Amino acid sequence: MKVGAVNWRRARAQHRLFRRALRAAGAHLLELPFVHGAYDCVFAKDNALLLEKHGQKRALLASPVFRQRQQEQQARARVLDRLGFDIFSPPPVAFEGGDLAMLPGGRGALLGYGQRSSRRAAVMLEIFLDAPVTPLELKDPHLYHLDTALHVLSDGTALVCPDAFTPAALRTLERTEGIRQVLSVPREEALGFGLNLVEVGATVFVGARTAWVQTLLRAQGRCPVELPLDQFHLAGGSAACLVSQLHPAGPAVSDARPRPTSRMRPEPSPDSGQGPSGFLQ
Repeated sequence: MKVGAVNWRRARAQHRLFRRALRAAGAHLLELPFVHGAYDCVFAKDNALLLEKHGQKRALLASPVFRQRQQEQQARARVLDRLGFDIFSPPPVAFEGGDLAMLPGGRGALLGYGQRSSRRAAVMLEIFLDAPVTPLELKDPHLYHLDTALHVLSDGTALVCPDAFTPAALRTLERTEGIRQVLSVPREEALGFGLNLVEVGATVFVGARTAWVQTLLRAQGRCPVELPLDQFHLAGGSAACLVSQLHPAGPAVSDARPRPTSRMRPEPSPDSGQGPSGFLQ
């Protein structure tokens, strides 16, 4: 990240191009307003985990580590409430949306921890999703969110930078139900946001020139589309950071599976005030 390095006119043009490309690929977008003074709010994925279950939209608010991101949450909750989401209070430990990767069919998720999110957030995420959440320890401070180190395609293929994870985490990933195969990506491409991807059908949006990742995507029958998002790289994010997907709920976990005993309740509807499937931007 390079504070003050972003050219906002170029960033706006790149963001508009990204939105047009998503819509052209068939994505439905709901846009979130800017939160005054919170310049990182453009990275919409970090604010909440969004889920649709039995026709009802739900939002589990995140608990960002840094004050700059924490100040967004009240405004985001108000807007999500107006968009018809039931708002659930955030975990009492650190959790950021960039550290969660959903598994195919809504049967669970992966949680990156060690840099921005706490392993203990997995308990509340399991309750919210009603599905297993597998924690994976991240060890590279430059690949601080799971979505900079890993992407799981809709068929269960995991594109992974091995250098970002502990050996135990890599072994856990390979054994995780829902992961069909693990394909390695070199660290230099992960550092260039080569794994920060958005998948819409067979199209995968890539915000960087990453030859290895794009070759792997084509080998898996995907059509990579490269978009210029370098202004967002200067602020520490790329394609996946800019959108928050509304995930469909998967089948409920088996009754035989041990369940957490804690309970969580929806937050009261936020009061009116200042103050956005598909994707939220």
